[in-house]
Amino acid sequence: MESTYVFVSLVGLYTAAAAMIDLRTKRIPNYLTMPAALLGLAYHSFAPAGWGIGTSLAGLGVGLALLLLPWLLGGGGMGDVKLLGALGAWLGPRLMLIAFGTSVLFAAIGAALILATMIVTQGMVKTKNKHLQIGGTKNQKKKNQKPPSRRRMLPFAVPVAISTWCVLAWIVTRGAL
Repeated sequence: MESTYVFVSLVGLYTAAAAMIDLRTKRIPNYLTMPAALLGLAYHSFAPAGWGIGTSLAGLGVGLALLLLPWLLGGGGMGDVKLLGALGAWLGPRLMLIAFGTSVLFAAIGAALILATMIVTQGMVKTKNKHLQIGGTKNQKKKNQKPPSRRRMLPFAVPVAISTWCVLAWIVTRGAL
């Protein structure tokens, strides 16, 4: 039981750190993801309650594979790919898929909430080409004005952390480790 709390604490701290850094900088640094992946592999190789190196490597592979294609197509950052890879090394393939699925759900809910808040606070405006735009006025275009930034508003590490904490809570309450 003690090793379960060590496992939960380490994974919880990793995801919390990733979420905080991603919120502040919109990046997930290698100095966080690489040691986390190695620690996950080491934990499952040597800890008495570990699942073994094979399960940990499979989780790492699943985690990396989940966002690799979207990254290759320009939809997301490599930090998110490495975040899930390291998390997979800790969670294994089955729990990694559960955490990812709930992460996508939480990301969709977060995006809808942000969009709704922006519509309420900034309103909707029709542009010259009859498209709707959030915020601003119809006459806002100036010659030297840059187009609005398309940077993501909700860093993906935040819903990943929340979903992982749900998985960890399930592990603790069910004794599933």
